[in-house]
Amino acid sequence: MMSATSARACGMLQTLEKLNTQSSEDVEQIRYLTSRLQALIRDQEKVRKDVVSKTTNGLHILLATLESSKDTHVSINIVQCFLELLHSGKRASLLVSHGATQILLGMLSSTFQQQPVNDELMKILHQVLAKIGPKDRKFGVKARLSGALSITLGIVRTHTSSFSILLPCLLVLKVYTTNAVNCSHLGKSGAVTTMLKIITICNRKQHHIMKHALDTLSHLVKSKSNSARAVGQGGMALLLSTYAEWHKGDTRNRHITIRKGLLVSLKNITALKTGRKAFIEADGIKILYSAAKEMSEMYVPGKDLESLTTSISVILRKCFPRNRLPVPTIRSCVPFSLPESPTMPKLDLVQAADDVIDESEDGDDDLSSGDEIAKEPQGASLTCEADLAGALVEKLATSDQRCLCKDCLQLEIEGECPLYMCKRSLQELQVYNKFFPEMTDFEEIIAQNVDKSELEQDEKSTRIPTPIVIPTGITENAEPQSSFDTSQQNGGKNKLIDVKEHRKNVPNLDQNPSVSEEDTVETNGSKTSSVSDSANSRTTLKGKQHKVKKSTKGSKSPVKIRKLSKSLTHVKHSSPERTCVKSNSCPNASLDFASSMIVSRMTLSSPDKQDKSLENIWNFTDDDANMNVTPEMYAKLEESTKSVLPVSKISFPDIHGHISPPFSEEYSDKQSNIQKSLVFEDIDRLIYPEGIIDRVVYDLDAIMNGDGSTLNSNPMSPKARISNGTANGLKFNSLFECGNLRKAIWVRQHEYDLILNSDVNCNHHHQWFYFEVSNMTPGVPYRFNVINCEKPNSQFNYGMQPVMYSIKEAMQGRPSWKRSGTKICYYRNHFSRSSAATGGQKGKSYFTLSFSITFQDEDDMCYLAYHYPYTYTMLQAHLWKLESNLKELNSIYYKRQTLCQTLGGNSCTLLTITSNPLTLDSDGIQQFRNRPYIFLSARVHPGESNASWVMKGSLKFLLSSHPIAQVLRDTFIFKIVPMLNPDGVINGNHRCSLTGEDLNRRWISPNPEFHPTIYHTKGLLQYLKNIQQQPLVFCDFHGHSRKKNVFMYGCSTTQSYLAEDLNMYQMGDNIEDTSYKTLPRLLGQIAPSFALSNCSFTVDKGKESTARVVVWREIGVLRSYTMESTYCGCDNGPYKGLQINTAMLEEMGQKFCEGLLKLKRASTSKTMLGTQPIYQYILTSSEKEDDSLEETPLSPPPPTPSAADIAVDDEDISLDEDGDESDDEDEDDDITGIPVEGAKSSRNGYS
Repeated sequence: MMSATSARACGMLQTLEKLNTQSSEDVEQIRYLTSRLQALIRDQEKVRKDVVSKTTNGLHILLATLESSKDTHVSINIVQCFLELLHSGKRASLLVSHGATQILLGMLSSTFQQQPVNDELMKILHQVLAKIGPKDRKFGVKARLSGALSITLGIVRTHTSSFSILLPCLLVLKVYTTNAVNCSHLGKSGAVTTMLKIITICNRKQHHIMKHALDTLSHLVKSKSNSARAVGQGGMALLLSTYAEWHKGDTRNRHITIRKGLLVSLKNITALKTGRKAFIEADGIKILYSAAKEMSEMYVPGKDLESLTTSISVILRKCFPRNRLPVPTIRSCVPFSLPESPTMPKLDLVQAADDVIDESEDGDDDLSSGDEIAKEPQGASLTCEADLAGALVEKLATSDQRCLCKDCLQLEIEGECPLYMCKRSLQELQVYNKFFPEMTDFEEIIAQNVDKSELEQDEKSTRIPTPIVIPTGITENAEPQSSFDTSQQNGGKNKLIDVKEHRKNVPNLDQNPSVSEEDTVETNGSKTSSVSDSANSRTTLKGKQHKVKKSTKGSKSPVKIRKLSKSLTHVKHSSPERTCVKSNSCPNASLDFASSMIVSRMTLSSPDKQDKSLENIWNFTDDDANMNVTPEMYAKLEESTKSVLPVSKISFPDIHGHISPPFSEEYSDKQSNIQKSLVFEDIDRLIYPEGIIDRVVYDLDAIMNGDGSTLNSNPMSPKARISNGTANGLKFNSLFECGNLRKAIWVRQHEYDLILNSDVNCNHHHQWFYFEVSNMTPGVPYRFNVINCEKPNSQFNYGMQPVMYSIKEAMQGRPSWKRSGTKICYYRNHFSRSSAATGGQKGKSYFTLSFSITFQDEDDMCYLAYHYPYTYTMLQAHLWKLESNLKELNSIYYKRQTLCQTLGGNSCTLLTITSNPLTLDSDGIQQFRNRPYIFLSARVHPGESNASWVMKGSLKFLLSSHPIAQVLRDTFIFKIVPMLNPDGVINGNHRCSLTGEDLNRRWISPNPEFHPTIYHTKGLLQYLKNIQQQPLVFCDFHGHSRKKNVFMYGCSTTQSYLAEDLNMYQMGDNIEDTSYKTLPRLLGQIAPSFALSNCSFTVDKGKESTARVVVWREIGVLRSYTMESTYCGCDNGPYKGLQINTAMLEEMGQKFCEGLLKLKRASTSKTMLGTQPIYQYILTSSEKEDDSLEETPLSPPPPTPSAADIAVDDEDISLDEDGDESDDEDEDDDITGIPVEGAKSSRNGYS
């Protein structure tokens, strides 16, 4: 039942409703009723509930009475009722839903028009509006339309000393300013001045008013025009002095909200350039830095001082005086003059604008008055010096899909140059015929078989033919004749039926073809012969007879080799002791490269010596050393390497080698507040410069200019002491292959600023670093700051560490690059980037990579690098080592050729890997030539050294005796360009070639003079398309600096930005051929570091000139990929939480190859595997079986192993696609007749 009080209240509401309906003018009765209702609502919670209930309709009656009444007392009573209702319960939204906002704002406007203004009514109106305003999303718009903004601001301006009415008005004003348009209107009306005045007169007794005034001001100064007004009216100095007073007086930290409000206002004002200037002039850096330093030294439980110091660090970093890098020019200090081109006008180096101090932020406009003005973005300026001058060249420089030939330049001027106009004719592509020796080798065998069949038909004689003997320099003995006689005693059966027999007997074809001008396609496109004449080939074989005899020792039918010798004389065959590229004559027998150098941690050995207990990725033997060569031997290889950088030495890691550590390296834990502390240290430098050494200890600019007086320009220069008596500092050097360090500045006793060199002929791309450091004190943490990084974020903030190589540890038998560094942080610094280096964007800053290294050994020499280095000479050494082992693997068909010469005069290597014909007859050779092609490339971006480690793993696996590798060679022909940008790698570039261009943006129309490696690699692919043997798979290996795991980018017609691409690779009825997803899916199942979830198959406009898209679109390769490898580590799978190392990268290279085999098997009927030779299963481009694989759910990743599990050998356990122990012999063991025992291996084990 309803109580008597509730019944009385309901009766009063009904009476009010009747009076409103009758439009009664009995004001006294209405006053009495509203007064009694106000008293009941104030005293009784039950009445408050009844008034807001739907049954009584009380809110509607009260609002109608307020809207219709013109009596001040009635209005006060009703508004007081609303205020009482809002004191308890969540009734603000209920009032908003009944339209209370419009009625109250209307009442505010009408009351203000009455003279005199009733202050009590205005006060309680603002109290109610302050409570319901935050619940009304359109409150700001309603207030502006009703004219309430100026009313409230006027009351605040006239009552700055009347705190009782000032407080509710400030609360409402704060709600108004949450709307950006209202801020602009209020700013024009003088709201900023009013807030600054209130802040000035408030003391600690009025801290509530002070807080709301600061909140209102912080909202107002989000507008740039209001910020400019605050600066112009002296607001910056006022706020700083106020903060200093409150910080000094608030010893018990009771008013942290006041100090935080002051900092928020300062932060918003300093977003403007004039605000930052005023902040510096008011000595704000020192004031806030001193306050932050004091707070960092105290600990107050329960007090949020951390938020204050964080806000101060943000303001100080923003207001730190902008400066230019301490280098003469932002352009690379390593010059390279581009040659004149017959198809291009002479490229004059553009003297682009140099680095200038630019203190503006993104979109930062200084507005002293008026509304914000939207300015047009300025056009992008030239970013590289090699870009052409003039309007046409500027147009070309910003368009990756424009042709660069002379004809198309003229057509471009006339506006008639289409997108894919530059295409080479069939005759021009014939020059690449010599790079496909597999297409022409064994021709004489086919002719011989034809002649033999004709001879057998014409002559039915049983006379034994004279054997064909391999020419030799020694006297013939009876051994060949006895071998021949033995074969005749066995019945003269020489049928070529035993595949394994012929794999042993056929000599390894062209193990080490010498790199000469005969194997080089000249950059002008002229054609040279790649095949020596018969006499020269005979001489080559003649001098190597002892090696042929060694390879055929113990064979079952050596007569077959003698019969084949004449047909093989046109193929080059040289020993692993190759001549140097640079020198015309190298001393013979002076150095035995094959015996002195060991490349692979997984030793290549003869099949009959293969150990059944294959090693795990983490478990290595002591007799292996990675790239361990004598200095003399490595120097011989390095002689052929030509660099623009004045290389003065060979880095020790290149000589002594690298062994991947036998332990896992987890992510580095980022210390809390490390970035804030580093910013404060930078501020300390500015405030107290007397404590800074500021001495240049390494200067590549001075070295390039021939200034020998520069300290440490010579790594062997004597130790020098500085004037203040500080001990000798570190010594730096980067004058070695792949090195990158431009300047080292000694800042404090154990702290150094490092500046990286730009890419050659460029003014940006700073990421890769590789330098030597010595003269360190053990046990002391040294801090290194790389101060000209460019990317806005880095994996260094997410657990990644740089790598370090210690010579002392290497000499003690631990030659390893290891993840090192503590206190790692990547943050924005105060060095301004010029718009010349940012494509026209203003206000960009460089970033600092800061890390600390504690060296363990005295008199040590260490190397620090962004990632595991892999140099051009290392590649040559690796290939030499692999070639030296091929003499024991006679089944491999291997060719090494020089595709072209780079601008720097270095050779771009092309490799051909497959297996020799399974049968030496017409059918076998035809199958040999019809094998599908796999085209691999890597290192188009020099700083992505992880791509080379993946490529190294693929090469080691493909040239090993592992049974899967043998099947891969029997199935495919691999064309591999292991390093697409040798010049960039050699000279320590991060992304570009010597022209200052990203070669992976030049695939649409590469220039033969300036992009020779891309031009000729694309020519190889166009040649394959011309002969209708497009690669089954094309993959370009890359590295990714801001993502984890290894993943792929592919191409999907349905995800392309071009509608025309939808007509490509259709399977009928507008169904897309999705078999391009099969290989990534397989790798996601078998490769521990591969993440399928990171893969993408979109084709964006910005990527249309990359290798992946051009090969997919122009060459017609459905499975065209870019495989990205992380610099950091993995966040899923077995390697979750671990930083990636070289063993993991090489394993990824192996797993990629294994995935190719599974790709073949996914499209081959299992019923055919045991009955017919494997070479008959050649993949078709459609691969309908792949569609069924699309519906197969992926298996979950295996559980993450512990470090102990990873380090222990798996004892010859084969792993299936889920990472568990495999019992499925058909899936992993029974590979085309290979015994199960021989095929079992650990995850990465192969000999």
